[in-house]
Amino acid sequence: MFIIDTYTIIVSAMLLLVALLTSFINPFFRRPKLSEPYCKEVAEEALTEETETTEQREVVVEEKQYPPVSIILTPNDDALALSKNLNKYLNQDYPNYEIIVVVPKGDAETEDILKTHAGNSRLYTTFIPSTSKYMSRKKLAITLGAKAAKYEWLLVCDIFCAPLSSHWLSALARNCKENVNLVAGYTNYDDEAPDFWRFERFYISCYLMREAQKGTAYAWNSNALLFKRSEFLAAEGFRGNLKYVRGEFDFIVNKYAQKGATVVENSTDGTLIEETPTYKHWINKHLFYIETRQHLKRSRAHRLWFYIDQLAIHINYLFIIAALVYSIITAKWIISIAAALAFVATFILRISIGKKTLSLFNEDIPSWKIIPYELRLIWQNLGYKIKYWRANKYDFISHKL
Repeated sequence: MFIIDTYTIIVSAMLLLVALLTSFINPFFRRPKLSEPYCKEVAEEALTEETETTEQREVVVEEKQYPPVSIILTPNDDALALSKNLNKYLNQDYPNYEIIVVVPKGDAETEDILKTHAGNSRLYTTFIPSTSKYMSRKKLAITLGAKAAKYEWLLVCDIFCAPLSSHWLSALARNCKENVNLVAGYTNYDDEAPDFWRFERFYISCYLMREAQKGTAYAWNSNALLFKRSEFLAAEGFRGNLKYVRGEFDFIVNKYAQKGATVVENSTDGTLIEETPTYKHWINKHLFYIETRQHLKRSRAHRLWFYIDQLAIHINYLFIIAALVYSIITAKWIISIAAALAFVATFILRISIGKKTLSLFNEDIPSWKIIPYELRLIWQNLGYKIKYWRANKYDFISHKL
């Protein structure tokens, strides 16, 4: 029986209002800005130069000169990835850069691969002493690479990732300006990665990119980072967190980021592609982050938006379910209809907003998976937390200094 009373009207209106409002409390709605395509920018500059005088052209050419860059690679038991991806770094369409590969002393397989490139003038190799203990090998490798570098701008990236374009370095370096001290490069998983892994990574990236673009960067879950050698060495690099095994990009960003001085490069040309990790590696990355974030500044403020977004989506669905159950028990079918409409509105809005943002960043995830994945995130995080609680805490440090 269709009974319309004040209570029914209020509940029905609230159902629809909550569905509409919570659909926009969503990191995909607050999506980060997308960088201008590098090739398009170059083409537009070339077209502009055609109409300028010779004197103006000279000024433009001078302004477009990107700084020399030292790329630091730190392979550790990554000989296969090094042999597969090193050429993609060596063959960047960029005039002035060097690649410093820092490897453990005695890694014969890696050394053999590097010997095959010995004739390349861009490539330099340095070694981690076999006596180095009680500190993160990765952080030590980055520090040694920074000290060995001859250029001010350092680009740290992981060898198990490959540039998507020969313009990758140019796309990143175009952001190296006087008022910038960090350039954060974007990373995607390759097409073989499970949809949820790609969704989760991008979902978290939305928070990190937006924080960097709107205020002070908090951390970084991609695999490329440009920063200034002088700042890094003056502040003693990773001092204070050398004992933590992982979290290199997070610690650099958290320590050196300045408000308004971080640029996110997420154009297609500026993207790295990460080979699908093993399940163990994927899980460990989350467990190490749980340890890392306890030692980062601004951690609570960063997580607040995630909790607000998750609270909003769960409150909406719980309200719809509760209203539907109540309306069926009490035979208030107007509320049942309102609950159904609220669900449809939520479904359409969240999928439309999510799909648009995912497509902008070339994430090909089926539309129907968006809502289940959004709901899964908080429970997946709980699973990581339980695994972390059960883990040996000494697994996360290299020993006390």
